[in-house]
Amino acid sequence: VVDDYQQAMDRIAQELLLMMDAGPVLLIWVFDESGSMKDDQAEIRERINGVYLQLGLVGRDKSRWLETSIISYGKDFHVHTKLPTSDINQIRQAIDSIPEDASGLEMMCQAVGFAIAGHREYAKRTRRQMALILVTDESGEQENNWGYLEPAIAEAQAVKSRVYVLGRESVFGYPYVYMRWVHPQTHRPHWISVNRGPETAFVEQLQIDGFRRRYDAFPSGFGPYEQCRMARETGGIFFMLPSLESALVRGEKRRYELEIMRPYRPDLRHREELLGYRETYPLRAVIWKCIYDLNPYNKDIAAQIEMRVHFSIQYPEFVKQARIEQAKATKFIVYLAAVQKVMEGGAMHREQEADPRWQANYDLIYAQIVAYQARIWEYGASLEEFIKNPKTAPLTKSPNLRLVHWDVTTRAQILTEESKPYIERATELFNVVVANHPGTPWAARAQRELKRGFGVDFRPDYDPPYLKPTGKVIPVPKL
Repeated sequence: VVDDYQQAMDRIAQELLLMMDAGPVLLIWVFDESGSMKDDQAEIRERINGVYLQLGLVGRDKSRWLETSIISYGKDFHVHTKLPTSDINQIRQAIDSIPEDASGLEMMCQAVGFAIAGHREYAKRTRRQMALILVTDESGEQENNWGYLEPAIAEAQAVKSRVYVLGRESVFGYPYVYMRWVHPQTHRPHWISVNRGPETAFVEQLQIDGFRRRYDAFPSGFGPYEQCRMARETGGIFFMLPSLESALVRGEKRRYELEIMRPYRPDLRHREELLGYRETYPLRAVIWKCIYDLNPYNKDIAAQIEMRVHFSIQYPEFVKQARIEQAKATKFIVYLAAVQKVMEGGAMHREQEADPRWQANYDLIYAQIVAYQARIWEYGASLEEFIKNPKTAPLTKSPNLRLVHWDVTTRAQILTEESKPYIERATELFNVVVANHPGTPWAARAQRELKRGFGVDFRPDYDPPYLKPTGKVIPVPKL
């Protein structure tokens, strides 16, 4: 964990200095072409000179010791230096020439393999050691990662190239974060998904928040699996940079203590190896089954477990929507109860599991499944209460906001007797998580669930008037 680029660059300079003791070095920078990385690229551009100064390479025969190549990637790959160079101005110009990829795709692992393979012969001919620095705020496309992670590692190992990563913290047990973007022509807000996780080879946390798929950016304390694995397997370092962007939806600024987190480190072994071990550990098999039984990215499952959270401000339409959701909620409670039984069937395996990470996974997910049943009971009851006693809210608010819909929110107050046993049990289970795994994301998540409350309410949501665009419509960006 580093506070800024300066700390990371200082450490990289030390690493390069050690390498240069054994001979000249070829350094390859690989930049993510996302629009969100422009500020990062500019900062690195300004700090390049400092690295050369620290290495004592300014004002002497630099090419003897360190040459640099600049590559970028999005959907495609671009080489910005015709040949590796030690000219700082050429390096800066190369960074300035990095385009902004509009596709929203980041072929990260493939780009690393491409960069190393493309410089392999040059490094051999000039008898240079190789090192690669990956700069990104995303974890890359999942399918591309699955296909190219291990080949990229093999390519790096074949030439003894270390991979250093200047990256961001992964989301806790979840592949995505969301950035809020307001369309400049229509004023309509959009939540744009960005790949930033998970920290493990396979997700180990529920992908729902009890009502629908997750939209939080809860921090995991670790970097994305692929980036950390590449760094570890090649003798490099993953540098975790601060990442609480202003547009990040439901982001949280947390820093976990390193020593507390050490026993909870993700398993960075080969995916295929981990998959082969799945059935060897019964508790882990139970947890994965429950996660995939509640997977909102499976369309058939999503139709059963994703509840509506935005309701019409027109009463007749609200009632129509509410009746549909109440029927779904009744079935969802039964579905959650079945998942709870599966988890309870794994209780004896929980006692046999030696890994603190998997103990924590079980403890938190079990508590959440119980808690979500309470909230779904309250969801149905709150819809009924709204139908009988409709809430009111001003249609407009200063300066130019208008009521657009009723949003589902949580609260402490409850309406039903049916939810009380679930609330009592869930509260007990969440407190066990906090007590058994203090100072970890599991404890923080449990505290957050308790803070949410178990009751359900509806709050008015306001937006500026949506406008009809004039001229050519600006497309929603892909980050």
